[in-house]
Amino acid sequence: MRKWVVLAVVVLAVAAVWPVVVGKQVEGTVAGTHEAQLGEVQLRHEMLEYERGYLGASGRSQLILEDPDGRFEIPLVHDIRHGLLGARGDSFVDLDTLAAPDDSLLGHLLRSLDLQVHSRSGIGGGVTTRVAFDDLRMDLMSVPEVAEHAATVGGPLWLDLAAGQGRFAWSAEQILVSLDLPELRLSDDTFVWEAQDARYATVFEADADEVFGRLPDYEGGLAASVVELREGEASRLRIERPRLDAFQQTSNDRMDSRLRLQVEQARMDDGAGDALTLSALDLQAGILRWDRPSLLQLLGELESIEARGIEGEQRTALIGAAMIDAVGGMIEHRPVVELKASLNEEPARQVALDTELGLYGTQQTFATRPLETLRLDSELRLGLEWVAEFDAAYPDIDLDAQLHALAADGWLRRDAEAGYWHSTLAMADGRVHINDVDRTAMLLAMLFAFSGGMF
Repeated sequence: MRKWVVLAVVVLAVAAVWPVVVGKQVEGTVAGTHEAQLGEVQLRHEMLEYERGYLGASGRSQLILEDPDGRFEIPLVHDIRHGLLGARGDSFVDLDTLAAPDDSLLGHLLRSLDLQVHSRSGIGGGVTTRVAFDDLRMDLMSVPEVAEHAATVGGPLWLDLAAGQGRFAWSAEQILVSLDLPELRLSDDTFVWEAQDARYATVFEADADEVFGRLPDYEGGLAASVVELREGEASRLRIERPRLDAFQQTSNDRMDSRLRLQVEQARMDDGAGDALTLSALDLQAGILRWDRPSLLQLLGELESIEARGIEGEQRTALIGAAMIDAVGGMIEHRPVVELKASLNEEPARQVALDTELGLYGTQQTFATRPLETLRLDSELRLGLEWVAEFDAAYPDIDLDAQLHALAADGWLRRDAEAGYWHSTLAMADGRVHINDVDRTAMLLAMLFAFSGGMF
C-alpha cells in the first residue's frame, strides 16, 4: 500500500511541476530572436514582452520583413496555453500599433483581412503556425501604393479573395511557407484576371551550421487549376493546370539550381479571329556545378559597389572585374546552364529546344582565351504539322517558306519520315559547327558586318 501512496505522490508532484517545465521550454523556444535570410528577403521575429504564468503565457512581438525596397514591421499579440506535450497559442495583429499611416498594400491587407492565427510549439522545439482568413473584397485603388502605379485605371480595381489559409513552420533545420487560395480575382470595368485553386509551398533548408544563408537550399512549387484573363464575356487567355517547380541544392560548395514550368493547355485569342492553342508546354532552366563561395563573393562585391555609389565607367569596370573573378574561381568545376523547352508531345506537332552552355578549362585559359573555354550544344526541332498550323493562324509570316530558304543554305534539315525540321549547333575550342558543318568564318564575317566597324 505504501508503494502506491509513494507512486501517487510522485505522479502528483510531476503533474504539478510539469506545466512549469513546459513553460520554461516553450519560453526558450519562442522568446528568442529568430532570423533567416531567404534570398533578398530578411525575416526576423523578436519577442518584445513575455510574461510566463503557471498554465500559460502572454507576450508581444514583431515580425520584420526587409528587402532592398524597404522594411515592414508587423506587431503581434500572443496568448499561449501550456499543454502536456508543448504549448498552443493564438496570435493577433496588433492593429492599434501597426505603423500608420501605412500606404503599402501589405499594410492595407493586414487591416482588411480577418486573420485567425493558431500556433503550436512542441517539447522538441520549433514552431508551427496556421493562418486562416475569410472572404475579402477590396478596392486596390484605395491603396496609395497601388493607385500611384495604376493611375490609368480610372475606376475601382477590385481584389477578391476566397477564404483560404497559410502555414509557417520553423525549426533549426527547416523553414516551411505555404499558402492555399481557392480563388483569387483581380477586375475592373473592362477585364477580369482569375486564378482557381492556387497553391504555393516552399521548404528552405539550413546550412550545416544551422544558418539560413543568402543562397539557401530550397524546394518549392506554385500551381493552379486554371488561370484566365477575360475581357467582357470573351476569354483572351486561358491556362489550364500551370505548375512552377524550383529547387536549389548545395553539396561540397557545388550549387545546382533548377526551374521548371509546365502547362497542360493554353489558349490565346486576340479578339480578331486569330486563336492559338498550345498543349503540353514544358520549360526548364538549370544552373549546375556552380561554386557557391564564388557566387557569394560576387554578391558581396556587387553590393559594395552599389553602397559606395560608384557610377560611370568605373562602375562598369569594377562589375566586369568582379564577374571575371567569380567565373574564374568556378571554371574548373565545369559550370553549365541548361535550357529546355518543348510544346506538344507528338513529334509532327512538337516544338522543342535543348541547349547546354558550359565553361571548360582553367582560370588562366579563361583570362587569356575566353572563347576557347565556351562549350555550346543545342538542338532545335519543329514539327511539320505545327508549322502548317502556325501558317494557317498567321498566313502573313509564311514560316514554311522561310524554313525552306534556311534549309537551302544548310542551316536546317527536313526529316519528312520523322515529321520535323531539325538543326544542331555546337561550339568548342572557339569553332562553331551547325549541322556538323564548320560555320566559324561565316559567323565572324556576319559579326563584323553587323558591328558597323566596331571591331
